[in-house]
Amino acid sequence: MKILSLYIESFGKIKDYSYDFSNNLNSFYQENGWGKTTLTVFIKSMLYGLNNEDRIKYTPWKSLSSFGGLLIIEAKNKKYRIERQFNPKNIDLDSFHIYDIDLGKELKNIDSNVGEKFLNLNSTSFERSVFIPEEKIDGGFGSDIEAKLANLIGGTNDSESFDKACEILSNRMNQIKLNNKKGIICDKKKKMAAIESEIDDCIAKVAGISLIQEDLEIKNKELIKLNEKKRTISKQIINYSKSQDMQAKYAVLKKYEDDVKATKEKLNSNNEIFNGNSLTQEDLLSVKNQYKKLTSLKTAAEFEKEKNINVYERLQQLEETLSKYDLPTSIDIANISKKIEKLNNIKGVLSAHEEEPVHHKPVLGISFTIISSIILLIGVGLFVYSFFSSYKDNFLLSGICVMVAATLGYVLSIAFFLINANKNQPKYNDKVKSYDYELRSTEEEIRTFFFKYHLYSNDYTNNLFIVRSNVQKYTELKAEYDLIDHEGGNREKKIEELTKEINLFLAKFKTTALTIEERIGELNTHLRNKIDIENNLNLKINYINKYIIENKLNDTNKFEAVDINQLNSEIERIDNEIAIINEEKTKDANEIIEFEVDVEKLDELKCNYEELKKEVDALENEYRILELSIKYLTNSQNALLKRYVQPMKDSVNKYVNQIFKNIDYNIDTSFKFQFSTEDGLKDLTNFSRGLQSIISICMRFALIDCLYPNEKPFIILDDPFVSFDDEKLRLGKKIIKDISSKYQIIYFTCHKSRQILMDKN
Repeated sequence: MKILSLYIESFGKIKDYSYDFSNNLNSFYQENGWGKTTLTVFIKSMLYGLNNEDRIKYTPWKSLSSFGGLLIIEAKNKKYRIERQFNPKNIDLDSFHIYDIDLGKELKNIDSNVGEKFLNLNSTSFERSVFIPEEKIDGGFGSDIEAKLANLIGGTNDSESFDKACEILSNRMNQIKLNNKKGIICDKKKKMAAIESEIDDCIAKVAGISLIQEDLEIKNKELIKLNEKKRTISKQIINYSKSQDMQAKYAVLKKYEDDVKATKEKLNSNNEIFNGNSLTQEDLLSVKNQYKKLTSLKTAAEFEKEKNINVYERLQQLEETLSKYDLPTSIDIANISKKIEKLNNIKGVLSAHEEEPVHHKPVLGISFTIISSIILLIGVGLFVYSFFSSYKDNFLLSGICVMVAATLGYVLSIAFFLINANKNQPKYNDKVKSYDYELRSTEEEIRTFFFKYHLYSNDYTNNLFIVRSNVQKYTELKAEYDLIDHEGGNREKKIEELTKEINLFLAKFKTTALTIEERIGELNTHLRNKIDIENNLNLKINYINKYIIENKLNDTNKFEAVDINQLNSEIERIDNEIAIINEEKTKDANEIIEFEVDVEKLDELKCNYEELKKEVDALENEYRILELSIKYLTNSQNALLKRYVQPMKDSVNKYVNQIFKNIDYNIDTSFKFQFSTEDGLKDLTNFSRGLQSIISICMRFALIDCLYPNEKPFIILDDPFVSFDDEKLRLGKKIIKDISSKYQIIYFTCHKSRQILMDKN
């Protein structure tokens, strides 16, 4: 099987990409993040479809109604085009088409899981055989690969049946016990000895001829029954071929019935969550609406809580600003307003009678400031220079002294500025000096009032406006806070009642989720599943009824499944019984002369004895057959194991010997690779990751050789040589080139050293 080309419309990060696989060795050298793994998953998805995990991972970032592409392959000398489109969320909306390119028509009879048709492996086994990834590879191949390998090489996969068969045979042998004081044979031989003693007594009594004749009649009746049974079995053998078709139909019916049974079990398992309670869509919709209402109330409560906190914080700030325990009243504000008006009137009087001030320039202050700044710069220069001079201490001390002198100069300049400022104060005439005390006392009262509310500005009118504004805000916020607090209490009560009502409803069901929303979602999922499963179950039951009617499957024409070999063996057994009975009849005729008394008892005892003898002979024969069966089963199993392990080992040798020389190893019946060491066999997991990777890759190539002796598949290698050293990398690349002559290779790598260049023709 080969991949001829592909086209990716959109898949993961790849969009509008095509590639023709024109060579047997297709080497992709791309940097990390290009999409090599995405390309391998696309190839797999074209063959097997997408699971839910990969569907989520490889859905393109941009919102699309579908994504996918096409893959053109060649298998068994025919070309096919596979087209798939995947729905981002619903697998049932995926589309699949496969076309026979040579015939130019779509094939309707091929299942969407085309990978199993062409490769005879499921998706998991695909990843364990022809797909070789970068990460560590498991030593095992999976049960279906091992089964196929055993079928291809050994002809069977019944190793588990062998163990069960041996166990059954051994248990039966222990039950029979040929040479032991206990067991079925021993018990029957004891009974035979007792019957022999009684027979001796009967012989001594001389059996009666009439009783022997009655016994002969019994034997004749038994012969009639045996002959009738023989005719019935012969009729079964004749009708055997006629019943084959009906048996096949009943076998199909049995599968349908098993499917219905499994669906019912699935329905019962799904309905366990309902705990025997009835649940309708209306009930679920009602509790959903209650939960929406509860969520809305909680959201409103959170919003109001945040709002209340914000109002409370603003209220606290205003209480701190207005001195919580000394809030100004309207009377306080009116009084202070009158005092501010009085103060302004006094200032107006003073301003009207104020003398013109004499302005003096601060000459000394400015001079001392300039001189002090120059001296400070000289001191800083000496201080800095001391770090570079050999006379460090002298310059450092000089710099400090100069900076101290500059500081004293700054102090003097400040003093001169203050003296000059005092000279420039306004002068009042004697007429208004009497208002001075009243001005100061009024202003002190005003300041004291505003200081309580942390207002230190001399703009008393503005301060009064701020106090009034804050008092009004405080009154409004206090009313708002009280209203929110009252409404919050009512809302909390409603939330509590709704929560209790919803929990009482949900308590009736066996939900496993923690939150109310998750529990409602879980019930919703199981209710939808219940409806889907019940619809599916009804469809299956209707189909079975239709199948029974169409194929006329009823009790009157139902055939029991029979084993033709068993029927022939039964005929042979009846013939033997007839021969034995005829032989006994002959013996009875000869013994009529000898027995006159107690013949009936003698014959009965002899019959019992003969039956026991037959049973003992049969048991002894069965024991010997059981011994031989175990022996032959064991020999056959060992021979089979050698037959299907050895080809695998021979194929592994072909690859391992190209990399390693003179190594001793073993491959067990589960295809596990083991090294032979001085301490015995050791699993591959006991060695380095690099060695594990080398051996695992060789095992993969050998597995592919054994799995595909005829139709050759393609092989995908996603940077498998990451752990190889230079020499092993060279040999690994050589192996890839060698096997590319019989397998199509699709090789990916992100490092130039591991790139495989195709040979130029």
